[in-house]
Amino acid sequence: MRTPTLQYLYLQKPLVLILLITILSVLPWIGMGDFYTKGEPREASVAVSMLEHGNWILPTVYADEVAYKPPFTHWLTAIFSIPEGFVTPFTSRLPSAISFILMIGCCFVFWGKRIKFQEAFISCLLLITAFELHRAAMTSRVDMTLTALMVVALMSLFKWEEEKSLKRIPIFSVILLNCAVLVKGPVGVVLPLLVLGIYLLLLRYNFWKIVLKLLPVLLLSLIFPAIWYFQAYKIGGDNFMNIAMAENFGRFFGSDNFEIRYNLGHKMPFWYNFVTLIAGFLPWTLMLFFSLFGISYIFKLPKIKQLWTNLLSMEKVKLFSLVSAVVIFVFYCIPVSKRSVYLMPAYPFIAVFMAQYILYLTEYKRMVTRIFAGFLGGLIAIVTVLCLLNLFGCINLPEIFSHFVKREKTMHDVRVISDALASPTLLYIGLLSLVIFALYILFYQLGKKINLKILYATFGLYLAFNLLLDGVALPAFKNSWTSKHFIREIEKQYVLNKHNVFVMNDLMKYANMYGPNFYLNNTFHNFGKELPESGFLLTIADDVPLIQKEYGNQYNFTLLKSSGDPYNDVRCVLELWKIEKK
Repeated sequence: MRTPTLQYLYLQKPLVLILLITILSVLPWIGMGDFYTKGEPREASVAVSMLEHGNWILPTVYADEVAYKPPFTHWLTAIFSIPEGFVTPFTSRLPSAISFILMIGCCFVFWGKRIKFQEAFISCLLLITAFELHRAAMTSRVDMTLTALMVVALMSLFKWEEEKSLKRIPIFSVILLNCAVLVKGPVGVVLPLLVLGIYLLLLRYNFWKIVLKLLPVLLLSLIFPAIWYFQAYKIGGDNFMNIAMAENFGRFFGSDNFEIRYNLGHKMPFWYNFVTLIAGFLPWTLMLFFSLFGISYIFKLPKIKQLWTNLLSMEKVKLFSLVSAVVIFVFYCIPVSKRSVYLMPAYPFIAVFMAQYILYLTEYKRMVTRIFAGFLGGLIAIVTVLCLLNLFGCINLPEIFSHFVKREKTMHDVRVISDALASPTLLYIGLLSLVIFALYILFYQLGKKINLKILYATFGLYLAFNLLLDGVALPAFKNSWTSKHFIREIEKQYVLNKHNVFVMNDLMKYANMYGPNFYLNNTFHNFGKELPESGFLLTIADDVPLIQKEYGNQYNFTLLKSSGDPYNDVRCVLELWKIEKK
């Protein structure tokens, strides 16, 4: 029996190789490191509430707050958590990781049948290593699940036109779109159908035929979301409806005329999306930047009519990819609220053109590939040498950085990562050895003439470096910014239960502490509404003067415990107070 090698898998089983790379890049690492931002525990707490209280329609989180988003991702988290009986960082991040893996596999199958093999393979490598997608795939948020559902739905809708000429109902597409709406609202169906509609117009389909074909798909894709929205309204009433309207329409149109007690946020200027898209594809956008120095700038702009003719003469799959990328990008330039993750559904379609261009550079602009490979290899080599010197105690990284960095929070991160890189664990030694081996392969190939091997060696090196970061540096970083340590301390010292822990829950006035809420198993009560006789009040130090000013004439406040520093997911000093009515 033949032992499978990378070359054998690449030539004979490329889908298996792509899936193995994707799985290795995310799945082993998602459970390493506690929650270090407020967004992750906020989403995870929804699943906690589902398991604790059995309310799978509109669970209550953080005292009396209802979930801001539809529950599909939280359902997955809760289901994945059933074997253990409780939600963990691993099970809460698992929906994102699985969505990412399945999306990459579907992308490779889709592109592999329609474009050149190397373009399909490299486009998937770009997606696996793109900074934004990699980060989202390892995070307990809804964005990666939404991205995967929308991307696969778009590809399914393309096949509907390609293979069936829009005949019959695309059942698989409808199922995916139902799920997408249940992840984040109507945008999950509106945007994919908008992309398909514009694509069909470019194929010279009659406008009214497009409407007649897409309208049933739209209506069928809203069946299960409509059932959920109706059931959620029965539970949450006008409060739920106000939140749903604000999240789905307020973020888009920028209207503040919604009866909600929180700021919609994420208001960014138009150019923000361009910057985040460039950053999201790092480090490969650097290669595109390097290529600008190897292009001849003496060219003639084609006439508009010629551009239009060239557009319509594109291969259908390339035209569809172009339409998808442009429409999704422009669509998300319109809302007042902008976030980098909103653009992720465009990434697979952009990656196809990036892969085509990178292959062109590899074949015809050979020095660009070599210079970029040398640049990236040089940077990673420097980091590797620093890791080795730090590991053997030859240098003191915090002392070196202190000459250039004055910000205390940055120095805290340097100390934490330096300590992690000074601990000779088996995992660390193995991953560091893998990076050294990948460096050797890259510089060996740089001495040869085959540019394609240099390109693949560059991908291999960056993948290995990512594994080192995800397996060693990032877990240490995450664990240094979690509230879990403080919560475990106060749990040991005081009798905290599901009846006596109170918080302020008014985002217009106070900060919400979603990390502590998760680590206390979603047991918070709203102090401002319940006004208890006695109990414990958990808050941040900055909010204490306002709380005492508002309730000081009714309550005695006694400070019991302070975190002492802001190194937690709330980014503020946490305090536990004893409260008693006067």
